[in-house]
Amino acid sequence: MANIFYNTQFLLIAGTNFCLFLIVSTLSFLPVIIVEMGGSKVDVGIVMGAIGITTLGTLPLVAPLIDKHGRKKFMIVGVLLMGLSNAGFLFFSHYSPLMVLVRLAQGVAFGACFNACATAIVDIVEPAKRAQGIGFFGVSGSMAVAVGPYIGELFLTRWGHTAYFTLLIAFGVIGMAFALAVKEPPKTGERPVMHGFFNTALQPGYPAMMAMAVIFGSGFAAMNNFLPLQARSMGFSAGLFFVWYGISLIAVRILLGTLLDRVNRDRIILVCLVGFGINLGFTSQIHSMLHVCLLGALFGVVQGISYPAMMARMVDRSNESNRAVVVALFTGSFGVGINLSVLVWGVLADLGGLPFMFMAGSALMFIGAVASMFFFAGKRRLPVYNTNAQ
Repeated sequence: MANIFYNTQFLLIAGTNFCLFLIVSTLSFLPVIIVEMGGSKVDVGIVMGAIGITTLGTLPLVAPLIDKHGRKKFMIVGVLLMGLSNAGFLFFSHYSPLMVLVRLAQGVAFGACFNACATAIVDIVEPAKRAQGIGFFGVSGSMAVAVGPYIGELFLTRWGHTAYFTLLIAFGVIGMAFALAVKEPPKTGERPVMHGFFNTALQPGYPAMMAMAVIFGSGFAAMNNFLPLQARSMGFSAGLFFVWYGISLIAVRILLGTLLDRVNRDRIILVCLVGFGINLGFTSQIHSMLHVCLLGALFGVVQGISYPAMMARMVDRSNESNRAVVVALFTGSFGVGINLSVLVWGVLADLGGLPFMFMAGSALMFIGAVASMFFFAGKRRLPVYNTNAQ
């Protein structure tokens, strides 16, 4: 752990990611501004959801470019555009559908910067500590999510819209400063033929891992979006759920980071699927605030372990010519799981109630666990593109 934290390049990349997620998390108050400007709840949904369209939609184009032209350029441009684009909101005195254009630009910027940062981390962390490094890197985003909304609300309530968007611009500039100091690693050896985004996705082993990322993403969406409704319907506050989620996620990645590389990744993923199934099942009935806190802690443990373990498994056989594509296949699949499942969970909750929805989510996790046993039992591994692959 000490070697990673003393690695200047690791800290600079994590600093860039921290600023990126400061912007993302602070923008959680944008719905408040939209309503204050005369927008409706439907307008809020359209504007806030627009970012996902371009984040996921541009990955097939952006990821190969990150492999071709290097990580640093996309880190710099991505985080800076993510910040500066907020100046576009300053041109609106009332709600306008044109606000969607700003969010579409932010989707491109976020996808480019985040995937470039994640790929750069994989580049510099030694393979024997890959999952640990990915987990520590993720802490930078979690910390930003913890403090960003608080700072954003402070600026918004005390100094108004202009100060709020200026703060977001400043986060982007600071992030650019971190990214500028990152050193692009030199290319080594012959570069093998690049397979491209969709060709790589169809290589043996990847579709199954991408499907698991979709399943985990759908479970994350169910807990993150619908637990507050479930808790409130039973007379409890959901605030402590997210507090314990954040505490346990950060703690497990710091204290148990080495475990992710010592234990077989397949077993970790299987255990996390079962753990997620239990988590969702117990969420169907909430009996006390202690129950809410325990659910948050278990959610943090499962998410804190599963995400870096799955990403590490995806990139274990990648190389410098296709690594960003492989990272994007994972992050994109997880994002698809989040974005597509929200509608499905909403329909199930409307038809059968929230307890039914959470039990359905639990069943999905257990089905995924059974499927993973067959997949892992076959010992199908991801393809090696050249003999120099790490």
